[in-house]
Amino acid sequence: MCQCPYGYYYTTSRCQEGKVFPGQLTLKIPYTDSMANENALKYKELYKNVTDFFNTTFKNKTDYGETIIVNIKQSSAKSKIQNKAETSGTTVTVINMFEVTTKLKASDVASLIREAMKGNSYFSNDSYQELPQCAIYGCDAATTNCVENDGVKCECKSGLSKKNKEEKTCSDCNNACSEENHMHCVTGKNSAPVCQCLPNFKNKDGNCVECDVGYSGVNCSNNSLLILIIVAVLCGALILGLTAGLIFTSVRANKRQKNPEKSHLLKEDYSDNRETPGRPSAIKPAANDKIFPTIQTRNASQVNQGFEISNPYEMGTPTMRLPERDYDDYEYEMSSKIDGFRLQRRY
Repeated sequence: MCQCPYGYYYTTSRCQEGKVFPGQLTLKIPYTDSMANENALKYKELYKNVTDFFNTTFKNKTDYGETIIVNIKQSSAKSKIQNKAETSGTTVTVINMFEVTTKLKASDVASLIREAMKGNSYFSNDSYQELPQCAIYGCDAATTNCVENDGVKCECKSGLSKKNKEEKTCSDCNNACSEENHMHCVTGKNSAPVCQCLPNFKNKDGNCVECDVGYSGVNCSNNSLLILIIVAVLCGALILGLTAGLIFTSVRANKRQKNPEKSHLLKEDYSDNRETPGRPSAIKPAANDKIFPTIQTRNASQVNQGFEISNPYEMGTPTMRLPERDYDDYEYEMSSKIDGFRLQRRY
């Protein structure tokens, strides 16, 4: 079936622009699915009865053009006896077209239709209702807003656009949705285009800004990087704490240990390891437990009993004589014992 676009009606040779008066009325016949099929006999019967009714109603209006059936559906009403919904007829949505220059208004057209329905057995009395053009124009509710201003048109919602002005849906985003603004157009709910921020950006006051540190992904919803940073910081702090504790423990342990140099002075021999074989070191406190060496005679049996040696450094042959003393007589004196001589300080 060849049909004219919205706002036009078919004449003998062409589609002519006209004025639109949409409305809805109820038929007293029961609804069947075949009424929605334009090739079915039921539809053709309904179409003839409806168009004949309007041709008769507007026969005196020379600017009347055509009646177009838009939709056929089942109507329902509540039964007065059982107070429940039941099938009560068929609802038809129509468009009555008049010439653009007509002086009729929507209220005038509705009054003529209601007057003609009185006493008509095919239509329910007073069932006709005026409809706004947006109710039948078919604008996409998800992407457009229907506007009636000297006609009807579908205006795109904010951020959307359409390729053809005559389209009733907006299938694209506007020019502001670009990579320069860190945006791109995606398909959202109901297959409607949605302008979103690029990954790793989020919407802030209508602008797409970079995600905060630790966040990424679409609308900065992924925080795995933030968790990784927190774990790394905690591990670093733990390692630093363990290192500081180890250093503190080592320093404290070293303070508790004895000074090895002092132990060396007390225990080790002061000899320079250049002793003459067969002769002990002159200074060997650790081995002899004495600061000064014990002086002994060559043979104690050779000393005459009862004879007291007054000066052991001057007696004997030169080869047997002790080294000369390096102290004064008044400071030290000799003391004899069985195992030899010992110097004692005078007080």
